[in-house]
Amino acid sequence: MTGQRRRIVVVGAGSGIGAAVATHFHEAGDHVLAVDVRHHDTPAAEHALCDLRDPDSITELLDGVGVGWDVLAHVAGVPGTAPPNDVLTVNYLGMRRMVEGMLPLMHRGGAVVAVASIAGIGWEQRLDDLSALLEATDADAVAAWQARQDPNYPVYTSSKQAVILYAKRAAGAALARYGVRINTVSPGPVETPILVDFEKAMGKDILDVLRDTYGRHGTVADIVPVIAFLGSDAAQWINGQDVHVDSGFVTSMTAGAPIAV
Repeated sequence: MTGQRRRIVVVGAGSGIGAAVATHFHEAGDHVLAVDVRHHDTPAAEHALCDLRDPDSITELLDGVGVGWDVLAHVAGVPGTAPPNDVLTVNYLGMRRMVEGMLPLMHRGGAVVAVASIAGIGWEQRLDDLSALLEATDADAVAAWQARQDPNYPVYTSSKQAVILYAKRAAGAALARYGVRINTVSPGPVETPILVDFEKAMGKDILDVLRDTYGRHGTVADIVPVIAFLGSDAAQWINGQDVHVDSGFVTSMTAGAPIAV
């Protein structure tokens, strides 16, 4: 793909990280299809609407985009302040349907990059529960899974844990069958229009600790280059990985006492 005008689908391109990703690829000279649930004016060669809650909307989009795509950047998601079933349906199920529908439409050597979140840490300790969620392939099954969960456990966290685990479990088969890599990017708090929703869902005090420790929250400019790298030929040997882009916040919580240097 290097040196050629690539064909890139960005889902969630209407605002925030998704808009920045679409703009980055467009300005690099790539052919970008910018997809969002709402009309938007993000710079791109093509624009399309898709509601990730609606499988028919996803099917209609996929039926119309044709073949020969190089990268799927799946950035779309809703915060934990949305209705729980919407959070799971959009963040997990809609992402899964989009990825599985796009894989046959992509060139070998291509890449899928899905945006997860540092809210998804701890997925390793929930493998049984999350494995049951990954068996849910329609909205009713997803809702039934959520109904069995502790109502105090953040549904946003479950949705992003599912994104990470799904990508890890699908990555090998996608590479073997389609020649397409799948990776995820987990940003820390990012200054976007929905940051206030994340403060409500995850706790403003926790997010303020990160901001105060490292001097600022992240920006879209911190996240876009990582997505671009994972979608590039330079990352051909990276598959099934979740990359934290959080200025070391998760590491500071999980690696034990810091070493003075």
